Amino acid sequence: MPVVKVDEKGRIQLPKGLRHELGIKARQSLVVQKQGDLLTVGRVGKIGKADVKNDPLLRDIILHPLKGKVKITKEFLDKLEEEQWSS
Repeated sequence: MPVVKVDEKGRIQLPKGLRHELGIKARQSLVVQKQGDLLTVGRVGKIGKADVKNDPLLRDIILHPLKGKVKITKEFLDKLEEEQWSS
């Protein structure tokens, strides 16, 4: 199992062999999730119909962008990002 270090900005470098094996390219977006004491890293997938159906925010923004009840502002996006990282 490869061991990596976290730099002063919180970044890690994925080992070249893993990047090659998984087809991860430079500047590609990845999803990081906490599972107990572990972090899992995966590819960003397409948003599926079930995701949109079960998430009211996605439903309002994607399915009804002009009728959405949420005004998209920088402050809103910052709060949403903070909530995602704190969960």
